[in-house]
Amino acid sequence: PRLIYCSISGFGATGPYASRGGYDLIAQGMSGIISVTGDEEGAPAKAGVPVSDLAAGLFGAYGILCALEYRERTGQGQLVDTSLLEAAMALTVWESAEYWATGRTPKALGSAHCLAAPHQALRAGDGWFTVGASNDKLFDAFCRAIGRPELGADTRFGTREQRLDHRRELAAEIERTTATEPRAHWLGRLDAAGVPCGPINTYAEALSDPHTLARNMVVDLVHSGAGPIKNLGVPVKLSDTPGAVDRPAPLLGEHTDAVLAELGYDPSERAALRAAGVV
Repeated sequence: PRLIYCSISGFGATGPYASRGGYDLIAQGMSGIISVTGDEEGAPAKAGVPVSDLAAGLFGAYGILCALEYRERTGQGQLVDTSLLEAAMALTVWESAEYWATGRTPKALGSAHCLAAPHQALRAGDGWFTVGASNDKLFDAFCRAIGRPELGADTRFGTREQRLDHRRELAAEIERTTATEPRAHWLGRLDAAGVPCGPINTYAEALSDPHTLARNMVVDLVHSGAGPIKNLGVPVKLSDTPGAVDRPAPLLGEHTDAVLAELGYDPSERAALRAAGVV
């Protein structure tokens, strides 16, 4: 009765789609995520990382923790049931709220934002960067930082609503300037002005970024078969009980004896299980 069992499937244990198989791509499409991903006039595009796979694992872990807390109080275990589709839909909280509030179907906007501009990727002389000048104060600081203070006085861009209505024209005006210098130039100026911004990194750049390394998000390990390898670190930092990635993924059956020993099996019993082909 204390057993907690977690099931993660494509569509959950009940409902008309319960027996279907599912993949991240399918969940992204059915949840609406693909409909708001990619360019406004381009072909459908999925998110570049498997968001429903990853989110389902996180929600599954969350459900297990809830069940553990309940068992601590009652002594009763339970089934934890989640799915790729439900995890994907839970990530659409903003878009779902927008649809319910306005009746308008959210659409793909590339990197742009439905409620603010400029809040998107912009072209520099040697690549792309992102900026979040989402209110009047930040927009004014942004315009000054790129040397275009007159944009704030332009009647097309004077208010948030006007900037949204003329988002494409605004981006074109901005890129007339930003395309003349490398992105490091603009990121330095914008950061100094207090405007949220960042480079659009490749994975090589992201995994070698000094902040990434300072936050221990890249760790060095030694694998018994592959030798020295790198892995991602723990993204949540706890002040008193910090976690760590201190070992690589195990080989098949590497920890069988240790697990069985923790369960109370002595060496002769473990040997018998091996001889019988159980493990």
